[in-house]
Amino acid sequence: MAEYSFTPLFALIPAGFADGSGSDKVLRELFSLDRSYTVMSKPIPQYEATLLYSWEREPDSAISPSSAIEPLIFKQLNDLAAIREHNKLIMDFDILHKKTTLLLAEGDRLLTANCYHTVDLATAIYYMLEILHKSQLNPQQTTLYFGGKADRDQLNRLASYVKDVRMRM
Repeated sequence: MAEYSFTPLFALIPAGFADGSGSDKVLRELFSLDRSYTVMSKPIPQYEATLLYSWEREPDSAISPSSAIEPLIFKQLNDLAAIREHNKLIMDFDILHKKTTLLLAEGDRLLTANCYHTVDLATAIYYMLEILHKSQLNPQQTTLYFGGKADRDQLNRLASYVKDVRMRM
């Protein structure tokens, strides 16, 4: 069983573009990564894409590239594909790292998978509503799968925007 770890350094590219030897250049340019960062890739066949990723360096801990550790976004993409609702949204709110990952799909079509800097849940909700608006999906017809720390009032506020909120583990 794989272990997963969070990294905000990821990008999805169409599977056909990943065939070239320079696909890691996309991630390096997007995040200004020098050659000391190892860029890895994983196929995401359900969305006809390739996930490019690298590990962020943190002063208190470093994750060494390993086949035993996979990026959390890889698991989230697989989880999203397994959800049967038509409009589906995953929000992983990480207050410790001040990051929120949002993944949105309409049926089998992936609309977005991105990570945002968020200092609080209100900011995460803003990004959630913005991607729903830009995707022209009705929030009241969208099921939100939420992971992270939130109190009852915060969860109730989230639930007021979407069709349903389900907790993720």
